[in-house]
Amino acid sequence: MTSELLQPGYHGAFVRDGFGAAPADARAASGWPRLAVKDVFEVAGLTCGAGNPRWLGEQIPARRSAAAVRGLLAAGAVWVGKTVTDELTYSLAGINRHYGTPVNPSAPDRLPGGSSSGSAVAVAADHADLALGTDCGGSIRLPASYCGIWGLRPTHGRIATEGCFTLAQSFDTVGWLARDGETLGRALEALAHTSLGVEQPAGRLLVSADVLAQLDPAVRERFERALADSGLEYQSLVAGSLPLQHWAQAFRTLQAGEIGHLHGPWVRERAPQFGADVAARFAMAMAIEPAAVAAAAQVRRDAQIRLGALLGADGLLLLPPVPGPAPRLSADAAEVDDTRARSQALLCMAGLAGLPQAVMPWTSIDGGPVGLSVLGPRHADELVLHTLRALHGRFRG
Repeated sequence: MTSELLQPGYHGAFVRDGFGAAPADARAASGWPRLAVKDVFEVAGLTCGAGNPRWLGEQIPARRSAAAVRGLLAAGAVWVGKTVTDELTYSLAGINRHYGTPVNPSAPDRLPGGSSSGSAVAVAADHADLALGTDCGGSIRLPASYCGIWGLRPTHGRIATEGCFTLAQSFDTVGWLARDGETLGRALEALAHTSLGVEQPAGRLLVSADVLAQLDPAVRERFERALADSGLEYQSLVAGSLPLQHWAQAFRTLQAGEIGHLHGPWVRERAPQFGADVAARFAMAMAIEPAAVAAAAQVRRDAQIRLGALLGADGLLLLPPVPGPAPRLSADAAEVDDTRARSQALLCMAGLAGLPQAVMPWTSIDGGPVGLSVLGPRHADELVLHTLRALHGRFRG
């Protein structure tokens, strides 16, 4: 399949013919949701483009679909199509210089968030009920918040990544987005071979002063007010408990080191055309020194130990997954970079420690959605999702 067949449609969310093939009433007819798939997953007979025409042109049609795609289709999901991704998934903005920026249905004047931008937009615009994506540095959680939908980054390694493009192997996870918590949970049951009907223990809610310090002032004020109004019992983590900026820098170094090692040779040899932001990240990744990676690896180990001790078996960190609503399309580079940096400070915890984190719609600030999330211990995906669904409607914006 050549690049000429990449035709955006339906809010610019889709990049493969076949989108719209499932009628609007397909869910009612099948009992299972319409499924969209980020263009980093292999789908039998289609070519995986990973958001870049040069990459697309060097691939061959897949002989069979990725494990996650097969699992959801076998459970009864109805195929809709493939969705736009940021180039080689190396961005959080949702911008693609080749295929455009999908239109955020919840805030058309704002970015949709990446790199699972097309999947988030497809769900938010009701072109799909469920969409597969990936989350390396926040690419499920951030667009879920920006588009006002549900999203889940599972425990690292719990869901098979076979047949999926790899950006940074020790951080990449398969994730998914939905418009409701029930559909999000059904996908977890299908892909993790688990049951959310099993009674879950009561989790300990934690709220961190270090997280609050990263939030936009309006979001922090609303979060603290909603927390007080909710009547929830929680433990406060004092400032300094979570050295988020230090962890975020280690995350960036480790992720870049893996990306440079895995993709650097291809980038040097093929010299693909990237958007300016993605090109700058690849240049940085290919310049990472081994000593920096080694130092960052120790920071990751320290983060894993500290988060493990704080969370234990039942600790659940309650937080907006990102500092505020998506930047406006008219925002300058400095504003976008500041938002990205503070977002990484919040998103890096799950990445460094391989933790599950789920996001739900929560509130709106200046017309832009902001989500609420729960982050929990490794392999506590069921508890995380159960708790978040219980909070829906109780934790008001």
